[in-house]
Amino acid sequence: MDVDEALRRIKLIAPMLRQDVGTAVASHSVMEACNDVIPRGMNGIHTVYNDTYGIVQNALALKLAMDIARIFDVGQNPKFPPETQDKASVQVLGALFEIPGVKERLQAEASNWLPGIEDLRSDEEEQPSPEIAAIIEEIEAEHRAGDRETCSKTITAYLEIVARLSEVGSHEEAAIKRVRDFRNRRLAHSLFDKEPDALPMYSDLNLLLALAMDAAKHASLIVEGLNTEFDEQADRDRSTAEGYAACVLQGLRWAESA
Repeated sequence: MDVDEALRRIKLIAPMLRQDVGTAVASHSVMEACNDVIPRGMNGIHTVYNDTYGIVQNALALKLAMDIARIFDVGQNPKFPPETQDKASVQVLGALFEIPGVKERLQAEASNWLPGIEDLRSDEEEQPSPEIAAIIEEIEAEHRAGDRETCSKTITAYLEIVARLSEVGSHEEAAIKRVRDFRNRRLAHSLFDKEPDALPMYSDLNLLLALAMDAAKHASLIVEGLNTEFDEQADRDRSTAEGYAACVLQGLRWAESA
């Protein structure tokens, strides 16, 4: 694959990955808020709607597992290496970053993150002196060099995340396998003789979501020049979700007393 095609794919994948991670963060916030607020508030109280609450929570957990599986989706067939796969996933994007020449092109594009130093003079004023113009050019050159270095370091950080996912015996590798098997053998297909070896745990989803947030943050900066803070989104989503859970709890208590 040549560099131009790799870059085309990279620029398609990065925003999709950012959006998918944002969706997973929102799902996780609602699930966790309901788990924290409602069971504690309904302690000792049972209504006919308790089972429905359990169904909704289970659906959220399955939705989050599917989100995580998609974010880290990569085929295992050696005939189709990751960089050739049409999947907007963390591993596929990492494989594209490692194609010779891609890193240099991304660093060159990072030089355009800074649009230039704004000229605050009025239109009537004369053009800056050669000395001032030289100072402005030097400052812009320093910013461009800094952005190239930031891009390079961020690519390295991204690839370190990808490496953790395939490190034999690591928690990340085990979590990925459990989630992938669950998606393939339980969620996407109903296979009667190929049950997952082990079901995923909540800790798997939490671990992989944290990695996905870091990976998507790095990818957004590398490819789009965006500073994406998923922690801030998670805080906002959690606050809204707790308000929602409080409303549900109030409804459940009212149903008990009605």
